[in-house]
Amino acid sequence: MNSRIIFNEFAKKVQSDRDYYIFGKPSQIGMIEDTLAFFGLDYEIKSHSGSMHENNLKILRDFIINKASDEQLKLINEFVGNNKPLPIINPLSDTAGKVFVSMPMNHDKCADVDIIREGIGRGIRNTGNEPYFLDKAAHNMNITVKMIDEISSCKFLVADFTTHNTGVYYEAGYARALGKTVIHTCKKDDFQGLHFDVKQIQTLSWSNSDELADSLSKQITASGLGIKNE
Repeated sequence: MNSRIIFNEFAKKVQSDRDYYIFGKPSQIGMIEDTLAFFGLDYEIKSHSGSMHENNLKILRDFIINKASDEQLKLINEFVGNNKPLPIINPLSDTAGKVFVSMPMNHDKCADVDIIREGIGRGIRNTGNEPYFLDKAAHNMNITVKMIDEISSCKFLVADFTTHNTGVYYEAGYARALGKTVIHTCKKDDFQGLHFDVKQIQTLSWSNSDELADSLSKQITASGLGIKNE
């Protein structure tokens, strides 16, 4: 998949709308900012629209060319070439702006539940983000409906495949189908048991909560998903 051509087509489309790109009419917030917000990426808001859009387009260029997955590139290409809208995000969802954590949660089947929860939670918070654990949320909804709503609205998803929980495979796949960034982690002892298709995706392996937190923080930052300190 040619990410540079996809970016070029995006750039040509937004730059052709001079009212929006140069003057910020009818609004400074438009196609560039909507795309960045959907993928959970930080961007500039300032009074000089031309320079703001130029800088935001540079942020998007780095994401498209260097970091976007094939699923995300396909979504962007549909957005640009076929005018297909980005998936709808519910801004009132519990996970709006938060990081959905998909992991084994049954202590009887996974002895590392508390280690995974602590390590992932700390790693996410170290980047200025907030983790969301579905099993810790109070709600009165069908659990499957709630899960789908929260994944659809999350900033990105972290999936830990330790003990190869089938629910984690499902949730990670659903998030990827929506064009979400999904970061994979797995305990080193369980890494060889990963499904063949998932094993092809970069996975952070860990031995303890400190290693998990540290590697996850670095991956989030490298992916441009950390929250900047103003």
